[in-house]
Amino acid sequence: MHTHLPWHAPLILCLGTWLIYIADRILDGSHSSTLTPLRERHYFHARHRTAFLSAAAIVGSVLVWLILMRMMPQARYEDTILFLGALCYLFLVHSPASNQNPWLPKELAVGIVFAGATAIPAWSRIDGRRMTLLPAIAIFAALCWLNCVAIERWENDLPITASSLAGSHPSTRWASNNFRVVAWSLAVAAASLVLLKPGNPVYLAALMAAACLATVDGFREELSPLALRIAADASLLTPLLVLPFVR
Repeated sequence: MHTHLPWHAPLILCLGTWLIYIADRILDGSHSSTLTPLRERHYFHARHRTAFLSAAAIVGSVLVWLILMRMMPQARYEDTILFLGALCYLFLVHSPASNQNPWLPKELAVGIVFAGATAIPAWSRIDGRRMTLLPAIAIFAALCWLNCVAIERWENDLPITASSLAGSHPSTRWASNNFRVVAWSLAVAAASLVLLKPGNPVYLAALMAAACLATVDGFREELSPLALRIAADASLLTPLLVLPFVR
């Protein structure tokens, strides 16, 4: 899109994402059940809750200042809508009823919220060309969703069944049991967009990310859960590989 962003746009995204992540981890650690067992990352955030909350207060203050003093009014309006959506996500996912009957696919909600937040800096600056950004937003949301599904799959016994992952949405269990098919399908979709828009490196990065997730899944039995989780997140760093080709 050749959209130039100010220095504070990615900083606001990083700070806001970190705050939501910390809130999600702390809320996860505040309740547990046989349906949603806690992992080491949850225990870590629970042990250091006071330190994380103190840091979150400082980061939140900086974030509010940046939003009020630096952000464009249009971006501020759209960010506010997305922030309310993130609050609804936290409320719905962490309400007691969600543990018994998870009607909301948490993994899909994370993908939509994060992809939307990532797109807002560019979205608010291209009034007449927003539709051209939608395929990139959609495929990135799908990648974020697949990343979350990968973590659920690799942290639980296989195959994923109602008993091994009872606290998850049925769509998550289905995607987990058909993970490589879903990942390669997403890679094919990204490859199609590469052919349609050969000058756009975004879709090439998405193709590589989906292929990485599918490939790592093939070696899941040889890697530790921690290594798999790191690999799941590292797979989304493929834009760094195409960054030198962006003009």
